[in-house]
Amino acid sequence: METIPLFPLNTVLFPGGKMLLQIFEPRYLDLVSSCLKNNTGFGIVLLREGSECQGSSDDKDPRLAQIGTYAKIVDWDSLPNDLLGITIEGTEKFRLIAHHQRNDKLHMAEVEWIEPEPIIALPEYADEMETLLAQLLDHPYVARLNLSPEIEDVAAISCLLSQLLPIDEKIKFQLLSLDDPLLRMEQLMNLLDEYN
Repeated sequence: METIPLFPLNTVLFPGGKMLLQIFEPRYLDLVSSCLKNNTGFGIVLLREGSECQGSSDDKDPRLAQIGTYAKIVDWDSLPNDLLGITIEGTEKFRLIAHHQRNDKLHMAEVEWIEPEPIIALPEYADEMETLLAQLLDHPYVARLNLSPEIEDVAAISCLLSQLLPIDEKIKFQLLSLDDPLLRMEQLMNLLDEYN
């Protein structure tokens, strides 16, 4: 087990996925500063219930999902609104064993790392998903994330599609929790069939 800082969000990050964040709370500014100095990262976990913002009127403790993704900062910039903007990239999944909040309200967690998913060639029946991913990667918003997936790998493709498609976050979390990339791909195909 290892202890890592957490950044709970109302969204899910997948391995290989990227996300833009605006940082304004002192606890997260300190976290980002520490990560940049020490070349470390932090865990992204889905908020199942409650609020993570300090000063929120919601007085319930946030409930955190039991599976998360470790994130590294790959870019940062000062934004026109005077906030710090960072781009994070998901690396590996972890299981949350226990967590607590420090005095500065930063969540810390004991985590167990989840084995990387097997590398499996994309089956022929999923060729259309490769085409869909290529179309998504051409979208201007997605293009600025500078993603570089291994197109032939089912795990990478299924994770990126799960990240980029407009799917409810609870469903995204279910997809993240799967350890079989072929099953994730099948579930994505079923979801797309439901929308058509």
